[in-house]
Amino acid sequence: MRPLYSLLFLIFIGLSLFALGEFFPSGIKAGDVEIHFYRLHDFLALDTSRQVNREMQDRLLKLEEKTNRLVAEDTVFNEAYAGDSTSSDSSMAQLADVEFHIDSASGIQYPAGDSTILYPFFRELDSANTGSGVVRILHIGDSQIEGDRISGYLRQRLQQQYGGCGPGLLPMHEEIASRTYLRIQNSTIPLKYVLHGKPKPGPHSNYSVLHSYFRLMKDTTSDDAFINDNVQFELNGQGYKRNSYFEKATVLCRNSRSKLEMAVSDQKRATEIRRFPASDSLRLVMWPMKSRSRKFAVRLSTGSETDLYGVCLDCKSGVAVDNIPLRGSSGLDLLKINPRFLQDQIRRLGVKFVILQFGINVVPYASTSYTWYENSIVKAIQTIKRSAPGLQVLVVGVSDMAQKKDGVWNTFETIPMVMEAQKNACRRTNSAFWDLYQVMGGKNSIIAWSKTSPPLAGKDYIHLTPKGAQVVGEFLFQSLQVENQKFKKFSTQTPIIP
Repeated sequence: MRPLYSLLFLIFIGLSLFALGEFFPSGIKAGDVEIHFYRLHDFLALDTSRQVNREMQDRLLKLEEKTNRLVAEDTVFNEAYAGDSTSSDSSMAQLADVEFHIDSASGIQYPAGDSTILYPFFRELDSANTGSGVVRILHIGDSQIEGDRISGYLRQRLQQQYGGCGPGLLPMHEEIASRTYLRIQNSTIPLKYVLHGKPKPGPHSNYSVLHSYFRLMKDTTSDDAFINDNVQFELNGQGYKRNSYFEKATVLCRNSRSKLEMAVSDQKRATEIRRFPASDSLRLVMWPMKSRSRKFAVRLSTGSETDLYGVCLDCKSGVAVDNIPLRGSSGLDLLKINPRFLQDQIRRLGVKFVILQFGINVVPYASTSYTWYENSIVKAIQTIKRSAPGLQVLVVGVSDMAQKKDGVWNTFETIPMVMEAQKNACRRTNSAFWDLYQVMGGKNSIIAWSKTSPPLAGKDYIHLTPKGAQVVGEFLFQSLQVENQKFKKFSTQTPIIP
């Protein structure tokens, strides 16, 4: 066949397929086989989407350059970890007024516009470095915060501004290391009871805020009623500067049926042994360090029914941000924890602020109504708020996500409904809401974020890259800073009534 005839034949076939697409927009079904055809508007939509992505990428370039400066100023920890560089902290402060939001109108939203609901938290934040204790923030979310990505950056920025150090609350054991800066070593592998991921329900519902607890496994060949385990937490310096040392360690446990013995020693002090009788209450055992430390090692001796929750590595004052990632969770696992025990933990840990960041595991499952999801969020927030007077919750709205449909990537159609359920839950509980979807740039922004260099989002068009997590962390930090400035202005203009 001549080349001209071949070209005309291909054009004829193409036009015929387009015609079939116009006559059969939903495709043709023959038995179990479905055939879909591209339509002309699909290609036009694709071109429009590409144009929007290019425009958004141009805006992201400037944002990314500024974020690079912030991250480079004071990110990696070095051997001289006895103190921070004052010059780097001041350099960070000079960039605090940089506008990062793609949509500058985006930010923290309040029920009925009442921004004063966060003022108790800002009051605590501003006094964090006075030495009166630690202002603890829980950041609970799905896989979007896994690996301490958003939480780690937010922690660094808050600790630079308000004081503090250390990575906060850590589990007693990790099967797979999820934090590059941390190594946890156990002399024996404990049994883990967990609510999320591959759930392994425990004999009771007194789970930690990490949604898990551990028990030492008894050696069946031994007659000894007590089990020993040596646990060591080591910060290796592979992260943010203030994340790489601590001044005190606090062990969380509950030895309801057995006596408990803890022994701590390091090169700078002799072994210190503490013994505790059986008690059904949550136990927080604090060990002050002689100086800034990278390692904490404790020998535990107890029975097989003692619940081991985790260790907090903090400074003596300042801010602590606990990263609590729940891969695959919609946030409803929080309701499976004994509410009284959960509230006791929040109260005893001194939690002043809780950030809930879920949604990416709800969006893919289409529903005509998300009232069930809204009601569950309401119940979770109410449980948290009952822990202590003035405790406030910030709900981070679902981030942009895209799916491929008819050969074209577009934002999930369910995102507005899921986000509305989250907003309604905030209205019903008088909680703050942060619209991450709009902060990212709205519809199809995840596609633009994935095409920057380096990419801010993965090719799955769902998850942020570590770099993208830093950008979102900066967004959130600056939103909090803007609101705190409003609080300071309000405080200077409003007389304090004793």
